[in-house]
This record gives sequence, C-alpha cells and structure tokens, in this order.
Amino acid sequence: MKKYALVIGFAWVLVGCSTYQKAVKSDDVEHQLAIANQLFEEGNFSKAANLYELIEKKEGWKPEREEMFVNYVTALNERKKYELVAPVTNKFNMLFPSSTFREQMLYMNAMALYNQSESYSTDQHITHEAIEKFNEFTRSFPNSSLYMDAQKMKYELNTRLEKKAYENAKLYNTIGEYTRDYNAAIVALDNFLRDYPSGEYKEDALYYKFDSAYKLAINSVYGKMQERLNKAVTYYNQLIAYDDNTKYKEQADRQLQRIEKELTQFTKSK
Repeated sequence: MKKYALVIGFAWVLVGCSTYQKAVKSDDVEHQLAIANQLFEEGNFSKAANLYELIEKKEGWKPEREEMFVNYVTALNERKKYELVAPVTNKFNMLFPSSTFREQMLYMNAMALYNQSESYSTDQHITHEAIEKFNEFTRSFPNSSLYMDAQKMKYELNTRLEKKAYENAKLYNTIGEYTRDYNAAIVALDNFLRDYPSGEYKEDALYYKFDSAYKLAINSVYGKMQERLNKAVTYYNQLIAYDDNTKYKEQADRQLQRIEKELTQFTKSK
C-alpha cells in the first residue's frame, strides 16, 4: 500500500512538472497566468514567479494585471529574492499610483530592503534606502494596519545606523594608542553626539570622549598639558552630568584623580 501511494505521488509530481513545462512553452498568456496563479496558491513560488516574469516580458505592464504583479512580488519575497523586488515595486508604484495595491506593494518594497540590510558592521546604503521607503509608507498610509510594524522596522534600522556611527567614532579612540591622534577621536565622538544627542550610545560616547581627552592630556608636552587636563575635566563633568552613577564611574574617577594630581604641578609653580 505504501509503495502504491509513493507511485501515485510520483505520478502527480510528473503531471505537475508537465503542466508547468507546457505553460512555459505556451503562447496562450491566459493559460500561463492560470497555471502561475495555481502554482502560487499551492506555494510553488519559484515556478509561479518564473511564469509571471514570462507574462510581463510578453505583455508589458497592463493595468488589468495589477494583482498579478502583487503575486509576483510576493513570490519573489517568499523565495528571498529580495534584490529583485525593488525594480518591480518601484515600476508598479510609478505606473499605477492610484492602485488599491499600492499600500501592499510599497510595504513589500520596504521589507525587501529591510531583509537585505546587513549588520551594523557593514556598509549601510541599503539600510538608508529601507528607512526612506518605510518613511514613504508611513507618510502615505498613516492609518494602515501595518503602520506600527513599519515604525518598529524604522527604529531597528535607525538603531543599526547609530551603532555603526558609534563604532566608527570609537575606533579613533581605539587606534589612538598607535596613532597618538586623540584629537581625531574627540572630534569624531563630538560629531556622533551631535548627530545622536539622545541616542542609545550617548553614555558610551561621552565616556570615550573623556577618555580620549584624558589620554591626550596625560601624554602632552608640558606647554600644552594644563589646558588639555582642564579640558578633560570638562568632559568628565559632562559624563557625570548625564549620569552621576554611570557604568564608567569607577574608571573615570581613577582617571580624574590622575588628572588632579597632574594639575597640582601647575599650581605649585605659581
């Protein structure tokens, strides 16, 4: 009985493949569309997408095919062919700006870009594109049931950009041990704090700005040391003003003690 069931199942697979192959070779667009829609409903997104693509190449972009393009994009997303989604959705929204499917297509476009966006450690140009598309979606459809999801995705992408910017700025502090260019670290961290004044990494940036100023001052020539030590104290105060119980307090307090000790040589010399 089991063997018989396997034979029947295999026969159905052959029939399905035969139907698909005939549809691929067919000149009857309506027949191709019917088979493509059947495959789509069955979850065979790869073959459905192939047929939708063939129809698009034959017919172009007809208004009566709007729903077909929605299925096409859905199939591409299901296949994780995210890089192919944007050209289709962008053209769809340009040609059919009043379509009832525009909300769905715009959201799928943004999600395809979201799914292409890499971790914070890589280039973030796709992340910027995804944020732009989510912004377009929320502006265009403020009452959409997907509005809060879009906002959540935007927040996650913006956090990724912030993390990238913070790590880039902090890198100057890390390599300062070798370059001795702690001024570059202070500038980079200042720029980060200006761009993300209320960001998740503000405390970290404030500490490493102080740390950079501390290392710059301690390693300065005598003629520049006093001014730089005082500047470091200013940055310490900024950190404590932000959070007087900062996670960096113990370390920062030890550095402040060293700064105060170094400053005594200038008061004694007066």
